[in-house]
Amino acid sequence: MLMEIGNIIALLVLVAALIEAVWEALKPVFGILLDRAQDRGVPVDRIAGLVIALVICLGIGSQVDLFKLLGLTLGIPYLGCILTAIILARGSNFVHDLLGSLDGIRQNNKPLKIEAEK
Repeated sequence: MLMEIGNIIALLVLVAALIEAVWEALKPVFGILLDRAQDRGVPVDRIAGLVIALVICLGIGSQVDLFKLLGLTLGIPYLGCILTAIILARGSNFVHDLLGSLDGIRQNNKPLKIEAEK
């Protein structure tokens, strides 16, 4: 069953927001450990975002498999969910970039308004 592109985008935005919310809720739990890792240059936010995205996407399954939703067949089981998790691991950055791109497209499709000189 193929979803409409608008529904796919809405689902991906929702899951990306969920991933970001889970990570933000977990950060205080790991406080000092995160600070030490970040001081050593470990990209904690990216690693944690990816792990949470993988857990959520694999847990939800094909419902968030971007490739399956677009009607694309991949030869390796779960590869679509894993690749979707990698895309969504960007969390709020992904959502922000996506919404910015959509707004840019919307702005370009607006009719030009020319105001008369007064």
